[in-house]
Amino acid sequence: MAAMSTLNVAVVGFFLQAASFWQLSLSKSIAVITGLSAVLSFVFLVCWKLYLWPLWFSPLRGLPEPAGGHRFKGHVKLVPNERSGMPLQEWINNVPNNGLIRYRMRFNKEVVFVTSPKGLSEVLVQKNYEYAKPYKLRLGLGRILGIGLIIAEGAEHKTQRKNLMPAFSHRHIKDLYPIFWDKSVALARALEEDIEQTEGQSSKPSSKVFDVADWLARATLDILGSAGLGEEFDTLHNPDNEICRAYRDVFEQRPPQGTLAMGLFLLREVFTRALRLPREDSITMATKTLTGVARRLISKKKAIAEKSDTEGRDIISVALSSGNFTDSMLENHLLTFLAAGHETTATSMTWALYALCLYPAIQDRLRAEIRDRLPHILDDGPTTPMTAELLDSLPYLHAVCNEVFRVYPPAGLTRRVAVNDTSILGQFIPAGTEIVISPRALNVSRELWGEDAHVFNPDRWLGPNMANTGGGLTNFSFMTFLHGPRSCIGQGFARGEFASLIAALVGTFEITLAQESEITIETGLTSRPKGGLRVQFSRI
Repeated sequence: MAAMSTLNVAVVGFFLQAASFWQLSLSKSIAVITGLSAVLSFVFLVCWKLYLWPLWFSPLRGLPEPAGGHRFKGHVKLVPNERSGMPLQEWINNVPNNGLIRYRMRFNKEVVFVTSPKGLSEVLVQKNYEYAKPYKLRLGLGRILGIGLIIAEGAEHKTQRKNLMPAFSHRHIKDLYPIFWDKSVALARALEEDIEQTEGQSSKPSSKVFDVADWLARATLDILGSAGLGEEFDTLHNPDNEICRAYRDVFEQRPPQGTLAMGLFLLREVFTRALRLPREDSITMATKTLTGVARRLISKKKAIAEKSDTEGRDIISVALSSGNFTDSMLENHLLTFLAAGHETTATSMTWALYALCLYPAIQDRLRAEIRDRLPHILDDGPTTPMTAELLDSLPYLHAVCNEVFRVYPPAGLTRRVAVNDTSILGQFIPAGTEIVISPRALNVSRELWGEDAHVFNPDRWLGPNMANTGGGLTNFSFMTFLHGPRSCIGQGFARGEFASLIAALVGTFEITLAQESEITIETGLTSRPKGGLRVQFSRI
């Protein structure tokens, strides 16, 4: 700012002398001086923001950067799909650093990538509320997730999390395992029924190719509805119901690609908000539908609570019983859990099937354990009731689940912005600086996991004292669910349903890829295989 003031004084002085020389009238002189001063100030500001500050004056300029950055365009070309965490997983292993790496995005915007456990601890635990989600990200996510726990910041987030924790207590989640299992078996049965219908029309063997994304999304919606909200959605048998249609409209949206498209999108958003124009896009219409569903569920739970002395244990009932949430807040929380709760697990399941197809020996070993230790999956006769203790007693299933979460996290990258001037690892961080944490990169860091960090190897979770660490250097080596006050509140729920789904599908079918094994990651709310995933299911 001092430089700007000096420039303005110099410009004014120069043009006053020029005006005197050319004998311009005072009013014309002032107009010329003002106009040219504004132009030169704007030019200087652009140069300052795009070139001088990031390359010559920024306190972050001494941090290591990936090779290949452009003087003006930064590293944009190296990260066409930055949100997937690619190629940050290469940088963390190939760019020498002491816990922080700087890279530059459009218009040389500085981004700080945190790579060390100590730095992660500062950002996520010690100074957690000094780093908030970026405003634009909150605005975009808020349209899909509601202004709930994921979007809330500071004291509001702390209060919301405290009031919702009883719904996610360890014992309560364990009591939900029979529901996880029943819905997972329902998915296996639905797939088998579909195969049988195909067999009736042809003489092909007992197998069929499925694009698994939609099936898994419906299965996780049914699990969340029954176990989390006390409501039977039954989307497995009703794929075109309003909830499924709404989420298809949401998740089929793609962010604008390229500078021009992004600029037009942001311009439209500015005009829409400034003129208070009604939104008519598919996300808005889908959100209206889902908000209506949330309101009906809340009304239903209130009516049940008034007639019964027994408090429910699902999310809505626990929130209602606390008396700390308005109906509007409950609507937002439901939108959060409906969207994030089913989409993240469905995405993880897609990657699990992909990994098991790539490594058939791991799939065979897992199937042997499942069929030996668990009740027969599709038997019509009586079976042993599923319990958390029974499902948790399968060490290789536990290992495979953890390794899928490690190598294929559903969210490749999460962002924060420094609310005030602060520091990380002693490095001064100016207010407004964007901080990036990449589970996809940290989960395969050679410094944290050893030289075989990139290898998909469930056995790393089976050694002595390895069941919960996998041999990672610290707790911050495994970042899929983050850590600290903003760690995933539904982690236990997600792990339980994930293990149930894998056990039911692998115990029932042999699965093989029905497409090329090379996958491109597409990032929306989560990081998924672009174009879906085609898998052949063969009944055992």
